[in-house]
Amino acid sequence: MSNDTSGTVPGSVYIYEPNRAASIFFAAAFLASGLFHVWQCLWYHHWKVTALLPFSCALLTAAFATRAYGAFNHYDDAQVYTASTLLMYMSPPLLQLSNFLLLARLFHFVPYFSPMHPSRMLVTFASLAAVIELLTIAGTAYLTNRDLPDKSLRVGDTLAKAALVVQLLVAGLFFLLAGIFHRCCRAGGIRTPRVTYPLVAAYGSMVLLVGRTVYRMVEHFGSPLLSTRVLAEEPLSLGPAVRYEWYFYVFDAALVLLAVVVWNVVHPGRFLPEDPRRYLAQDGVTVLTGPEWKDSRSLTETFFDPFAMLTTRGGHQKQFWEHNGYALGAARRGAGTTRRT
Repeated sequence: MSNDTSGTVPGSVYIYEPNRAASIFFAAAFLASGLFHVWQCLWYHHWKVTALLPFSCALLTAAFATRAYGAFNHYDDAQVYTASTLLMYMSPPLLQLSNFLLLARLFHFVPYFSPMHPSRMLVTFASLAAVIELLTIAGTAYLTNRDLPDKSLRVGDTLAKAALVVQLLVAGLFFLLAGIFHRCCRAGGIRTPRVTYPLVAAYGSMVLLVGRTVYRMVEHFGSPLLSTRVLAEEPLSLGPAVRYEWYFYVFDAALVLLAVVVWNVVHPGRFLPEDPRRYLAQDGVTVLTGPEWKDSRSLTETFFDPFAMLTTRGGHQKQFWEHNGYALGAARRGAGTTRRT
């Protein structure tokens, strides 16, 4: 990959000559992963939890295909550059949300160890994902328009940085909730691969996405202003993470690709039921069908009070699993090994 930051094509929106082969490779890789995800969703009938995975792969395939188009002598096309950049920035928040969908299904599957109601968690983090996407779109639109005044470019830079900070905070909350849930499962003797494998895969996927977010934060916070104007006019004022293309492919593209491939290897459909009414009994073996863990509170109440600390109207559903005839630790005592629905 080119490391030349001083001799780019005149009028180019890139600080380097973008590598064509790398763009084509990642476009093909994300396409292959996305098609495999579609096949897995069809095979396991598991669209509700994993539909965002093929959708994110489609966005990333388009992003790198657009980047490849720009690499073939379209260096001065700002619209191509904007489209490619926007698609790349939009996908990681959706992958984060996909991990929360998986975590919510785990909470449905082992409801007695859930640190919060899964529906409330999804409303909260889907809202945060929407905020991240809005900040990303607005920030990218400003930074890739070199005709805007400096004040507008600084606004775009602030929005882009805010989106990255929120992504990091969201990842931290994921690890907090998943860690509490995981610890409770281990303490309660719930160590079935149906729970541990998806949970470990979610950890791995989120760690990879955090690595990508940290790289982008170093890129944005370590350089004066990441706009197409600065890229063209003051390339030597930028840090190495921006000036050399291999940083992007190693710490962004490759990490995001691994984050989606993890779910190709450990697809949730192999371990978790599609139906949220199906849950694991306290013996850690038996799978039962319950009434589903619902929350009758309004979306507004859920958004502003996800832990039901301020209001309790409909927020604490009867814990139906307490009367299913099973008790924690039964599997370890050799009882309750018969499966029933």
